[in-house]
Amino acid sequence: MKVFHAAAIFAAVSASAASADPVSLRLGHAVFEAHPNHDTAARFKEAVERISGGDVTIDIYPARQLGDVKELMEGVQFGTVDMTVNSATALATLEPSINAFQLPGVIPDYAGFAELAVSDEARAIMDTLDKHGMIALGLYDGGQRHFLTVGEPVEEFAQMKGKKTRVPPAKLFVDIWQAVGVNPTPMNYGEVYSALETSTLDAVEINLTSIESEKFYEVAGGVTLTGHYFWPSFLLINKARFDGLTEEQQAAIREAANEIVEPQVMAVAELDETVKANLADREIPVIEPSASFMEDFNAAVAPVIESYSQDPLIADFVAAASASGAQ
Repeated sequence: MKVFHAAAIFAAVSASAASADPVSLRLGHAVFEAHPNHDTAARFKEAVERISGGDVTIDIYPARQLGDVKELMEGVQFGTVDMTVNSATALATLEPSINAFQLPGVIPDYAGFAELAVSDEARAIMDTLDKHGMIALGLYDGGQRHFLTVGEPVEEFAQMKGKKTRVPPAKLFVDIWQAVGVNPTPMNYGEVYSALETSTLDAVEINLTSIESEKFYEVAGGVTLTGHYFWPSFLLINKARFDGLTEEQQAAIREAANEIVEPQVMAVAELDETVKANLADREIPVIEPSASFMEDFNAAVAPVIESYSQDPLIADFVAAASASGAQ
């Protein structure tokens, strides 16, 4: 018994010593470096390396080097990738309550997003990912979504009807855009440019930052600023990898993730204004929809919000958004 006890102590001390070593984490994402998700990664890298005094370092692999959105999610889930900044869309396939962050009109502005991203209701939703082998360290944004057409710009709600419109391949977006009345066409992100270029698609609902980073402006006929929902992303880390770090390393990672939320979100708001100016310089029409346009849009999607709010976690988040004045 004494030999076993001594061996156990030696093993525990050895494991503790190993875990105390400086750690380098690989962080992959699926977008180009001009995209806000890369900005999130870069801000996190700076913050965690500063807070940890270099005890935690981050190696960033942008532009699908470690896989696309789905592959990165699965990589973090199963431990082949340490970290990712990844779209909430992919994660909603694991936990439907994540759809709360993309219900149309629930978070209409960037200040509201920054506030709600650190709310208890948002954290309750993010914590549902723990049982899937990953920890959601924070919620960030890739940009408020709008409506880009390859033909004439959309100036009236009725003009949206029937347009073959790319939507992300997820049930929520099919439901939303069927309610709007377009012809929703699920398609992987990497295929969108060529589909617009060849007029396989009439339109895409997209954030301004992606119009810039993916050069969708080259094929755009107009952009209507519907601002229907945001494009949130999570900073994820493999749970087993995180649990194997020291308490000090874990604390540095969590502190860095929280520190960057508001500056990252508000930087996207500033970037939107730059992209609008760039579109104007390229003589691409940028349409501010009328009040009646948005009233018709919101009326069309109201049943979708009601349906998804049957989930208690979603209902709590929608209520928090309303109470905060974000709605």
